Amino acid sequence: MEGGFAVFPGLAKPVTIDCDALPRSQSKRLRKLVERADFFALPLQSDAPRLPDARAYTIAIDDGPQCRTVTVREPIADPALRELVAELRERAATARRAR
Repeated sequence: MEGGFAVFPGLAKPVTIDCDALPRSQSKRLRKLVERADFFALPLQSDAPRLPDARAYTIAIDDGPQCRTVTVREPIADPALRELVAELRERAATARRAR
């Protein structure tokens, strides 16, 4: 994550979320959100206009046969993608607290 109103270097550090290490319900939810957002068909760069203080999220997903890295900028128009980003932010926050 980068951008926003204030700079918090810890939030910009990459976080890896291993679905296989998550509880089954969380793993299933993440996989479903990736599918609903049609993540592997997304453009590499968001077409959202660059707005001052808006956040951008670089998301890389490797599910074995497919691997894709995209950058999504706020505002996120697609509800399915917005829900995926929200879930990934929550999982990342949990991972940071566990460090």
